[in-house]
Amino acid sequence: MSNNYQVPVLEKTFRIIEKISLHKEGISFMEIVNSLEESKTTVFRILSTLEKQNWIEKKSGFYHLGYMFIHYGLQTLTKRNLRTVAHPVMQELTNNVQQTSHIAILAGKSSMLLDVCESSRHIKPSSDIGSLLPLNCTSHGKVLLAFAIEDSLENFLKNIPLERKTEHTLTTIAELQQDIGKIRSRGYALDDLEYFEDVRCIAAPVWGMDGLCIGALGITATASTFPRDKIKAYGTIITDYAKRISLQLGGVSYH
Repeated sequence: MSNNYQVPVLEKTFRIIEKISLHKEGISFMEIVNSLEESKTTVFRILSTLEKQNWIEKKSGFYHLGYMFIHYGLQTLTKRNLRTVAHPVMQELTNNVQQTSHIAILAGKSSMLLDVCESSRHIKPSSDIGSLLPLNCTSHGKVLLAFAIEDSLENFLKNIPLERKTEHTLTTIAELQQDIGKIRSRGYALDDLEYFEDVRCIAAPVWGMDGLCIGALGITATASTFPRDKIKAYGTIITDYAKRISLQLGGVSYH
């Protein structure tokens, strides 16, 4: 990539972070200045900013990486572990019910498909891995709203338009709150023709070792192959498979 697109202060920041990471016992201010041949003022400003944002910490005059690296590192590791653990379970689930299965995680104010295991059916409704989907009208999205957010639903969705996808889409906080109450009670969420007119989905929470909901395992099917009289049976199946993933991840909290 051309140097014209580089941001000098960011490049210096990353060099400083890398230098700190190489010293397990910490590194002093002057050692950073001398090793990188940068001005004291520049290094001081960068270090001060990183320290204020908890990316680094200073102990007895020596700089160390801060807890924010641990926080985001663990988040990334959890997501990778989730996909690795979930995939064989999803394959078994798909083979069992002959429907497409998926697993999603919270990504900002959307849900993101982390993995998809398509069925062998000729018609197999699914979205691509990495797709960002709305929370209010997908089964996995509603699971994340019910179990994964710490803020109130009203605050979390403030200024987020609840787009109507079909005539069945829930587009008000009151409707969602009522539905989420049912989800928490029964342990799974339903997209009942709410995103596509002819598609029905069901999903259940996946729990991590810290007792928090880290994802949602779901089934996607056409309305003809997933009629309403199968909802209860599929609800039992999806919660059982989600529990299996949770237990393999060390999850101790599940419905």
